[in-house]
Amino acid sequence: MIKYTLMAVLALALSACLVTVDSDSRALRTVWSESDVARLEVGQSDEQFVRSTFGEPVSRLSYADGSEVWKYRNRSEKDTEVGVFLVFSVDVEEERTETLSIEFENGIVSNYWIDEERF
Repeated sequence: MIKYTLMAVLALALSACLVTVDSDSRALRTVWSESDVARLEVGQSDEQFVRSTFGEPVSRLSYADGSEVWKYRNRSEKDTEVGVFLVFSVDVEEERTETLSIEFENGIVSNYWIDEERF
């Protein structure tokens, strides 16, 4: 019992010594913003509106039924420096990719969604 109590106290003490020293985020590539996406109207927005708002997509998928999906990607990076016991520090880098997919049927937006990947 004493052994488990000592391990719990040690774990608690060590976790309290983990300190974030610095955190920095930066956009690597930004094609769209949330305000741009908010302007999309399902059943109303057409290919011309999407192209003028977002530019050319990074990829296009065409399906047998005539529908298409255009994809746009934003990439950002977050760098966090974490100090342990204030003796040494570790850099933690995270890259995030957000993909906006816009589906068209007969040239009109029928659906859109955002997927997020973290590396």
